[in-house]
Amino acid sequence: MARPSDDTLKWLISRYAAVLAAAGDAFEGAELVTPTGDHFPDEFQRDADSVVRLVRRMTSYTPLAEDLALQVAFFEVEEAEAEAAGGCGSCGPTSCAPKKKAAPATSRVEAIRGGYRLSINVADTANPVVLTSTVARCLGAMVLAEAEIDDVEEIAAESEIVAAACGFGVLTSAASHVYGKSCGGVSIRRSTALSLEESTLMLALFCAVTDNKPSKARAHLEPSQREAFADALDFVSCNGKLVRALQQAPETLADGHFAIAHEKSLFGRLFGKSEEPGLEAPIKKRPPMSEDDKRRLAEAKALVEEALAE
Repeated sequence: MARPSDDTLKWLISRYAAVLAAAGDAFEGAELVTPTGDHFPDEFQRDADSVVRLVRRMTSYTPLAEDLALQVAFFEVEEAEAEAAGGCGSCGPTSCAPKKKAAPATSRVEAIRGGYRLSINVADTANPVVLTSTVARCLGAMVLAEAEIDDVEEIAAESEIVAAACGFGVLTSAASHVYGKSCGGVSIRRSTALSLEESTLMLALFCAVTDNKPSKARAHLEPSQREAFADALDFVSCNGKLVRALQQAPETLADGHFAIAHEKSLFGRLFGKSEEPGLEAPIKKRPPMSEDDKRRLAEAKALVEEALAE
């Protein structure tokens, strides 16, 4: 699995750094959101009320103000638009598209008085992976706007970076590589702006910066995502200085002028923390000898000395 280019890696890290520099305090205590009943306890029926509840639930995991006005609207994509997007009408947008082709971001966010309107494509509600990643991206766009981040060039991609900073990395990673069936057989759909490798890198960075355990994220990843996540974790482990800078002084990385490493230095390999728990286990001290043990040891020594004397 190919790792993103150095330019892409620097761009992702610098945009994450810009977000933390502008609103780092807002992300303190961010937890990893997982597709479980712990974070999604509400029953979902694929109706308007269920989607609204989902949006409100996910909004509560972001730093958006509680009194922010938030409207949810729905729209449908015409069949001609679906075909133009790479679908076949009966399968829906992009389901018959070439492997790993990104789906167009049809759902959108609009500023309204005192808040935002989130318009969701009805087709997205049929797939929980697509729906939750769509909501995560839109909420990321709202946080991006509220934080007044400068120099936003790729709104969809940067919204997903912010979504990862909010704790939605597992959800966006899932949507970056979705297996499905289409007219031509098995297909792979991507409904995110970031690729599989880019999404899992953001997830790995989030875990490192916020001290969320990677194992918690890994437990909810599909095989392809898990493989990419493992490579991302390896990259992050080689760049401890960048992680510390993201934690302590993200503004120093926002310009993208920094070095990255793809493998640990000699001293890092020699003295880095071991992953083997057995090597870190304390050496157990031998318990003190009892009086019976001392007596038996003395008798054994006496027999040996007697045998040697003969």
